[in-house]
Amino acid sequence: MSLHAKEFFDRLDLPLPFGTVVGDVYYATPTDSPIRLRIEFARTIMDREYDGLRLAVIHAERGTLDTVHLRFAEHGTFTCRDARLGPGAGHGVVRDWHQDGLPPWAGADLTGLRIAILDFVQVSCPALTAPRSFAAPGSWADRWHETLWATDTVVLTRLHEATQAVLDLAESGTYDGRPITETLRNSRYYVMDMLGLPLGQGMLAEAAAVTQLTGRSLGPDTAGALERIASMPMDKQRARVQAASRRHAATPTPLRMSTPPARLVPAPSQAPAARSH
Repeated sequence: MSLHAKEFFDRLDLPLPFGTVVGDVYYATPTDSPIRLRIEFARTIMDREYDGLRLAVIHAERGTLDTVHLRFAEHGTFTCRDARLGPGAGHGVVRDWHQDGLPPWAGADLTGLRIAILDFVQVSCPALTAPRSFAAPGSWADRWHETLWATDTVVLTRLHEATQAVLDLAESGTYDGRPITETLRNSRYYVMDMLGLPLGQGMLAEAAAVTQLTGRSLGPDTAGALERIASMPMDKQRARVQAASRRHAATPTPLRMSTPPARLVPAPSQAPAARSH
């Protein structure tokens, strides 16, 4: 059974303007920042059983910067539920193999968890609490409704950047064991939150990423092509996404058609300044 993670994080209602849910994992990434927050359900030694949330602040180049394990039992998440269930029940945990149709976290009091998460974010990554206006669309996004977007070089350039964001998200998902089809399902909302694009532009970026992944135009065979990729081992899926990213990066955007300026190379006699360690 599903953990109903999207509904869980909706109820958790974190005031982080850059958050989105992909599969069972919550991500928050400030615009133009190499840092992201990842929140996932923390597994116990029992199969498909979880006793809390695991938070990680991750830097794109430096890796994991900080982590914390917030246990349900330590934050009163299921105190009332467990008291009602009585002895013999699994206290302070949730399982995704229940059969009653309710979310496994039904009856949770999320107040303590919410406070603990915000305390962690304020210390480890305060940029995540920046106001949503920081990611709000600029004047270029208004052109989507005012002009013929298919000939607007500014909009097309932004779509190119958004497509790259979708491919980056798909690659990131493979490191968390998420098939590309699962990640792509939410990519349009990721683009909307991370880049401030209207949902329609997010859908176009999603479609462009799919064409790069499958190597073919959208059509009746698209679903089957994606499923075949998603059935591959995770490292093969990741390699497929990385190849698609390289192809996409090599495609010139409307505002980058001219030859890039030559780089200034110092003369041999100009030794670079010593780096301090």
